[in-house]
Amino acid sequence: MRYHKHDIAKAQLETAVSIILNGQDRSSAITLAGAASGILDTLVKRAGRETFVDYARRVHEAQVGFTPKRKSYAHHIDKKLGVIAHKHLAQDDPETIDLDLERMAIDAVSRAIQDYVSLNGQEEPFVKAFLQYAWTHSDGEKMMETYNAQPNRLKPKT
Repeated sequence: MRYHKHDIAKAQLETAVSIILNGQDRSSAITLAGAASGILDTLVKRAGRETFVDYARRVHEAQVGFTPKRKSYAHHIDKKLGVIAHKHLAQDDPETIDLDLERMAIDAVSRAIQDYVSLNGQEEPFVKAFLQYAWTHSDGEKMMETYNAQPNRLKPKT
């Protein structure tokens, strides 16, 4: 069988959203969202659109004054979202780790959703369901106030 990577990423992301909406294992949602992001990032770049990572690098540059290297910043984001902690255990790493699984799962899925929406829009039922969930669980009104107060140079390119 031949599969398109987009379909694989969509299935991973759809499952991650289902896990969150059904209150299931947040670690699995992080892992699936991280895998979907890895595919979607490349697909968004190939489509000539701004990826989540490139947007984050642009914001970092505007706030700090320099643009971090793409690969290292993507790794930094993966660490912040718990993706790295869910797929690696180096020889010198401890066997336990402190994680905010709830927050990290929502953030990891949000990252993947942004790239998915860049390619496909937000009309898919699973995308709408997650955006509604994120709105209610992350104080959407306050987030939008903060977003709207930002200069246009700090907003995603459409």
